[in-house]
Amino acid sequence: MINQNKPILTVQGLSVFFPKKQGLFYKNRSPGQVLFDINLDLFIGRITALVGESGSGKTTIGNALVGLVDHFSGEFQFDGTLYNPLKMSHLRSEIQFIFQDSLSALNPRMTTGQTLNEVLLLHHSSETVGSLLEQVDLYGEITGKYPHEISGGQRQRVNIARALAVNPQVLICDEIVSALDLSIQAKILNLITSLVRERNLAILFISHDLNVVKAFAESIIVLSKGKIVERGDAQQIMNSPQHHYTQSLISAM
Repeated sequence: MINQNKPILTVQGLSVFFPKKQGLFYKNRSPGQVLFDINLDLFIGRITALVGESGSGKTTIGNALVGLVDHFSGEFQFDGTLYNPLKMSHLRSEIQFIFQDSLSALNPRMTTGQTLNEVLLLHHSSETVGSLLEQVDLYGEITGKYPHEISGGQRQRVNIARALAVNPQVLICDEIVSALDLSIQAKILNLITSLVRERNLAILFISHDLNVVKAFAESIIVLSKGKIVERGDAQQIMNSPQHHYTQSLISAM
């Protein structure tokens, strides 16, 4: 049984490097470090927001957790057991990643129904396409439509449904509402909040916008230039930021 007082996912000392590039235009370029000694805990039933400006390294942290970067150091644990992000096929159903670009994340040659059914069959799930769509407030008429035939908000709900199909414990959401208008953003955020409660998920919500996360995240981690500069309870961060960078993000809201 999962202990909700202990983190379901932990990373300690995460650093990520760009390798030195070879070629005429890269002769004098040394390897670049993009993340510096990142420590992170995710808890079941909680939303942790990771915020910072574009280029601060937020997405790289998410990518590192699921093996989408090659040159890194650090220690990763899932439910108290060490794992290697580059060899984590046994955890693919436990940790799911939802990408920012909802269109490119879907196969353009498959309908919504085919996309979801493929995952259900692969993982021998007892869920149905219909039940998954209902959980993300979509309904049967969308099953025969291709990605380009539905709206950005609907596509992102399909991506969320696909992630839920494998019954994960952790969802990593990378700027999933940044391309949507405000009314659709609110609906997606309400959906995420309800999923945490109904499915008891741990969520890492990556965003550049404190306005987006202030209303629903329990804790906030602030990232600047690859380093964590502040972390804590969401309301405490919003009401009394200690670091000048956090203060500047809030003043820009």
